[in-house]
Amino acid sequence: MGFGLPAAMGAALAKPDAIVVDIDGDGSFMMNIQELATIRVENLPVKIMLLNNQHLGMVYQYEYEYGDGDSLHSYMGNPSNQAQVFPDMLLFAEACNITAARVTKKAELREAIEKMLKTPGPYLLDVMVPHQAQVLQLIPDGGTFKDAIKGAQ
Repeated sequence: MGFGLPAAMGAALAKPDAIVVDIDGDGSFMMNIQELATIRVENLPVKIMLLNNQHLGMVYQYEYEYGDGDSLHSYMGNPSNQAQVFPDMLLFAEACNITAARVTKKAELREAIEKMLKTPGPYLLDVMVPHQAQVLQLIPDGGTFKDAIKGAQ
């Protein structure tokens, strides 16, 4: 967790002519959000596709799958206004002069990705996803790759 953005920055430095896309969850992204400033200052053309469920998604998933269904602080939004997207990732991007957009409907996704990939320079695409969406393939606690939960086949 927190590895995606710095790894993408390194890849962009190593392969300056390549299109580099960091596909990251919002919890992971928040661990290195300050690197947006570095991306701008160094003009790294990193594309960030942020899967934003306003939760620590895998923590929530483990709590739901292996716990009693109680979520212990995996919600990252504003509890007093759950309808609001918080924190607003577009404002972080704007503060660092990075082009950004938000997708709230699956039907908008393909066009938004194409725009992100065609836009020169860094870009943040904030893709809102339901927190109930699971991350699969998942290895349960104490398990191995042979025990992986793969979801519907």
